Amino acid sequence: MTLGSIDDIRAKTEELRQRTAAIRIAEGKPPEPPESFVPIPLGIILAEELVPFYKIAVQYAAVVASGALVRVDTTKLAKYRETARLARMCVGINVGLIGSGAERVLHTMDKINAAIDEGRESETDVRYEMRMLDHFLHFMNRSPWEDGTDHKSDKPYHVQQAEMKAEVCRLKNDPNEYRAELDAAWRHYREIEHLL
Repeated sequence: MTLGSIDDIRAKTEELRQRTAAIRIAEGKPPEPPESFVPIPLGIILAEELVPFYKIAVQYAAVVASGALVRVDTTKLAKYRETARLARMCVGINVGLIGSGAERVLHTMDKINAAIDEGRESETDVRYEMRMLDHFLHFMNRSPWEDGTDHKSDKPYHVQQAEMKAEVCRLKNDPNEYRAELDAAWRHYREIEHLL
């Protein structure tokens, strides 16, 4: 189907939305996934916690780009998997993409690990996996701080950025408040996880 007009795109988008809703209903879930809920300041901190994993992911992608498939002990990356799960639920688009990108890199690692464990390395399309890793790394390389800017706001950009930085610093400097927000976010995540 060639999409020639905005109306064609809207119609196709609605068709895909309805198909997705039908699949979710068949799985016993509501037609729409739960709304993102992690506040942006907490999301920025979560994204910053994923920076070391980004470096690992880049090195892993370089190995895959060389044509080699290597097994990675992803159990040692469990803290990043957990952080990514929560970051993906941030109301800020960039933090959500960072979390999703990290989850997808970990999924790719798991998939390649399974292929190695089962002796199916020759069935793995290394070029495809590299393209996907490149795509996910672009997501992870976004700036979470851009989420702190409302382009429709009358406040100047620098004022919005300063306010967001102050809120993130407040959370970082108050371990009790940070822990309370993080625990509340995890409680909510666990309540809705089955609906994702």
